[in-house]
Amino acid sequence: MIQQAKHTQELFSIITQHDSVQEIRETIKIFMDSMKDTTLNTLLRKDQEYQACQEEYLRAYECYQNDSYSSSQRDTVDKLLAQKDECHLEYITNAYFAGLIDSYRMIQSMD
Repeated sequence: MIQQAKHTQELFSIITQHDSVQEIRETIKIFMDSMKDTTLNTLLRKDQEYQACQEEYLRAYECYQNDSYSSSQRDTVDKLLAQKDECHLEYITNAYFAGLIDSYRMIQSMD
């Protein structure tokens, strides 16, 4: 058990190094992109709260598209939305990565 704990700690320290984290995050992003059409979409289709939130977003976006904004105002809003989406992607990637690490720790603690 002590040897496993040592290996777990060593693995964790390696994967949390800055360079390793960046490489792993990029790999996870690629993996998530390939898996999102199956696992994630299946979960989202079944999630009523997500579906309601998505419908509300689409209604709000339709209003945004139909309103008369100046080109400058529309550019500002579009940049804001794009930046928010990018931040959410980074957050989700980190949350997924944290979930993998936590899952690994839980499995290791069961031994």
